[in-house]
Amino acid sequence: MKKFSFILISIYFIILGCNKNPSIHSSHIETNGFWLKNNAIKANVEIRESPIDVYLVLKLNEDYPFSNIHLLSKLENNDVKISDTISYNFDDSKNRTILSKQIRIKTFKIPIFINMDIKGETLVEVAHAVRFIDSIKPVNKLEGILDVGILINKSNEKI
Repeated sequence: MKKFSFILISIYFIILGCNKNPSIHSSHIETNGFWLKNNAIKANVEIRESPIDVYLVLKLNEDYPFSNIHLLSKLENNDVKISDTISYNFDDSKNRTILSKQIRIKTFKIPIFINMDIKGETLVEVAHAVRFIDSIKPVNKLEGILDVGILINKSNEKI
């Protein structure tokens, strides 16, 4: 399974690298089938061209128990400090296939910060904040997450 996951990730980044409009930054963490609450994905990047868009790239399998995800995001540099909670629904009309058992692995590009006019050394951090409906505590070990990544590119560019 690790070899298959590595091949898929490699193909994704090769295709991403072949694009004539390259991203400013791309990083990911392999999660071994789950994303721990305290294991936020971080990117520390020098932004030279502005404005930028920041996305969370999330790869799920059929073990993911929810139809949505809640994320805690942070962006900070010398000029700006922003924290936000993002709720993303996988069950909207264009994403209905995530609930189908025919597709075993699905990748989503979730917008985190869009059209940000910033420059300089910038830290982006994203963690999950998912909880079951009858609980006040977040899920510590979120099952069904195969890969989590941060993608930063110039605004209004196709990727």
